[in-house]
Amino acid sequence: MKSIKLLIMLCAALLAHQVNAQVITSGDYQITLAPANEWVTPQALAPQRINREKSPVHYRLIGRQERFTELDNEYYQDFAATALNQEGVKELSKIELTFNPEFEKLTLHKVEVERKSAWHDRLDSARINVINQEQELSNDLFNGLATAVIVLKDVRVGDTIRYQYTVEGRNPVYGKEFGSNYPMGWEVSVDKLHLKLVNASNKPLNIQDNQKRQPKVSSSPFGKTYEWQLTDVPKYRYEEGVPAGYLWAPVIFVSSTTNWTDVSAWAKPHYQFKESHSKALTAYIKEVKQSHQHKADQIAEFIRFVQQDVRYFGIEIGQNSHIPHSPNTVFERRYGDCKDKASLLIALLNSIDVPSSPALVNSQFGATLNERTPSPILFDHVINQLTFEGRHYFIDATNNHQAIGLASISQPDFGYALVLSDNINELTPMPQATANVDKVSIEQHYISSNYMAPVDLYITTKYHGREADYMRYQLSSVSLSEIEQHYLNYYAKFYRDISLAAPVLLVDTTAGENELLMTEHYQIGDFWQGNNQSLDFSLFASYIKNYVELPKVINRTQPLALPSQVAIEQTLKVTLPENINYQVRDIDTHIKAKGISYNAAEAYINGQFLRRHQLVINQKTVTTEESRDYINALREIDDNLYYSGGITGDFSKVINHGIDFLNKKVSAEGAR
Repeated sequence: MKSIKLLIMLCAALLAHQVNAQVITSGDYQITLAPANEWVTPQALAPQRINREKSPVHYRLIGRQERFTELDNEYYQDFAATALNQEGVKELSKIELTFNPEFEKLTLHKVEVERKSAWHDRLDSARINVINQEQELSNDLFNGLATAVIVLKDVRVGDTIRYQYTVEGRNPVYGKEFGSNYPMGWEVSVDKLHLKLVNASNKPLNIQDNQKRQPKVSSSPFGKTYEWQLTDVPKYRYEEGVPAGYLWAPVIFVSSTTNWTDVSAWAKPHYQFKESHSKALTAYIKEVKQSHQHKADQIAEFIRFVQQDVRYFGIEIGQNSHIPHSPNTVFERRYGDCKDKASLLIALLNSIDVPSSPALVNSQFGATLNERTPSPILFDHVINQLTFEGRHYFIDATNNHQAIGLASISQPDFGYALVLSDNINELTPMPQATANVDKVSIEQHYISSNYMAPVDLYITTKYHGREADYMRYQLSSVSLSEIEQHYLNYYAKFYRDISLAAPVLLVDTTAGENELLMTEHYQIGDFWQGNNQSLDFSLFASYIKNYVELPKVINRTQPLALPSQVAIEQTLKVTLPENINYQVRDIDTHIKAKGISYNAAEAYINGQFLRRHQLVINQKTVTTEESRDYINALREIDDNLYYSGGITGDFSKVINHGIDFLNKKVSAEGAR
């Protein structure tokens, strides 16, 4: 009897909600105007606090409530803030609400302005437009997101703006699985923070809170409820340079999946295709088998084809945000996103009996995946894992700047991967970068044939491993003339009178090795500084300088991400016009801290001065405590990158070794 009464109450509430609903049409989109659903708990504003930070906006309420049913989500937002100056007015008078019209519905409940303790409805007078911004289009991704832009009239300093809305819907690709995360602190203080989660599904609600706060748990006709109510939420500090994934403020994660096995079970069916290979795909596979006799060469060709001949472009609307298109479709189109490319590569490798599986990764905070509660929403990228001759290899089919062949290709490092294989039920650690493989060597050779003539500067740079991949990526979008102008202008910062003496030469070795060679040749008119009795010169290890820049936040309370794991050797040579007596330092320089080491040495042999710098960064991050020594090491290294030298003598005469040799020879013959 109680269940019948409850059903009648729910139906009556739903009918009343529909009767009061209005619809706004903007282009191809519709927005509903209606009261909030019955399961939502209204929140009262806390009394206005004094804003001691003198910021443009004072945040009075951030309220979020979400209800999970078997196949649907309802997300309710309640926001209130006061504009304290014109910048605050500018920020609060335009409201932007993003939703996916493919499977979500946006409902506006209230838009109000409080002025002098009186509330005024602004929903009727607001200008509302829905636009399709496609913010990821510059990254070749089309996701179909829409943004409702609400422009308020007559907003003044001192006004409090409050709005409430609901986004209803769940991407069908998730089925009965769900998950989300809720920040519980920001770089601003908040008077009142409310979070309510209602679980009306048949799934567990796994909750992870990095602050370990316990919610208030209760039951209601709408589901099991978890509620957090906070007041006077402090401002949290974000320090630039923290590792991606570091939780510098409180966050609550929720998920319907209990372990990685559950996540894998959800994802695996998306990569199973029952269709046979098309005629075109079958013909391509046959061609590769005939032209490449060895299986290793066939693997290399398939990887090369998917990386380079299938361009990266994603239409990620609706379920295609997570479900790939079939290998036949991707092969025919010659374009696809990460999961499309991964599915095609799996089909190609399986055709030659090479096992391959999709691997889900997070390109931003993959190194901390093992610290998160398992959830399908944690992943934003798909790569491949293949097995050949007893070894596992990770391949990123979207990286089209790599070497060819398993012996030379650089494996991606996203921290952890969830490999969708029947015998894997946990996260798999990915291979990390190593300084002995990912390295750069630079030789800068200054040749001075005469103290009065321009000095020739020859630069030879070799990139290896991931560094070669990254440099190919950098060079792929510019012309050779643009490269020459870029480097010429860069060195002009150190030498005013510098010119390009020869074209830049690039030699890219992708077969059998992973190396990129670049040579440059300049002439410097002002290398020597001084007069006829004293000349000075200066050298600078400019490439290493890029890796020892101080972070913007020095006095840290949070960990620090390091530039990359790499080994760099930069050698500076100066060949003088003559062999002179030149003094060098007898003691080498050694600087070391957690995550970094540096060595410098110099020598002078037969008219040539040499200074060699070696830098190794062998960690991704350092802790807060380690960052102090690391930053001090950066300062010391930076001081050692600059070198000034000087010579004395009579430089008024032009040195010409050929004429000097002939004069000496004539004098010797005359003496006979």
